[in-house]
Amino acid sequence: MTRGSGLAPLVSAHDDLSQVDWSALASALREEFGTVRVQLLLSAKQCRYLVLPWLSSRYTGAAIRDYVAEAFTATASVSSTSHLIEIDWPPYGEPILAAAYPRTIVDTLRDGLAAAGLGLLGVEGSIGPVLRRYGRMLDTTQALLAYAEDDGITGITVEAGKVVQIESLPCEADGLDQIAVWASRKQFAFDDDDRLCWLATASKPDAYAGRLIPVESSVVPVCAGHAVALAWQ
Repeated sequence: MTRGSGLAPLVSAHDDLSQVDWSALASALREEFGTVRVQLLLSAKQCRYLVLPWLSSRYTGAAIRDYVAEAFTATASVSSTSHLIEIDWPPYGEPILAAAYPRTIVDTLRDGLAAAGLGLLGVEGSIGPVLRRYGRMLDTTQALLAYAEDDGITGITVEAGKVVQIESLPCEADGLDQIAVWASRKQFAFDDDDRLCWLATASKPDAYAGRLIPVESSVVPVCAGHAVALAWQ
């Protein structure tokens, strides 16, 4: 990190995140740079995502929160105790996109920062920066954007300019989760290979059809290894 107002990567963790000493990291950060703001960027594989249809019977904020919590519990064994659940609030009638971030990581980092007199401004999965930077390059009618991180491969399906599905695959898997099998299914699901896009955070698998999107140069990583703490003054 450098002094100034720009956002910069502080640390990237590529192994067992439970072994990261966030308290020591926060103390060193405070000693060298003083008061900074910190945001946590997690790989998509570390997170859980849901895209839910809008229900006219559950349109208030409280009802939507309950709807999302129930869906996470039913489909991903995720609860508000195990994960920090956040909702990307949609316009009335639009699908609901929600993310769940593991509290074992989030709370440990927040506690470490608090001990050094710092705060955690927010948490985000890698799909956020990926869509903000590269979503404009997709066919808004229907498209799939896939990319690799250190711990897995993520596919984001967009229809009519809205995210309708988020899938996470391990880098190495058997059966239906093999990248070749998954890529073949996706190729059949789209009428044009150009709607299939691969973001060049890593080499495009041979089995994945479609076009390559180069990664734009930036100080801030577009996606995490497993986790990246970002800090700025």
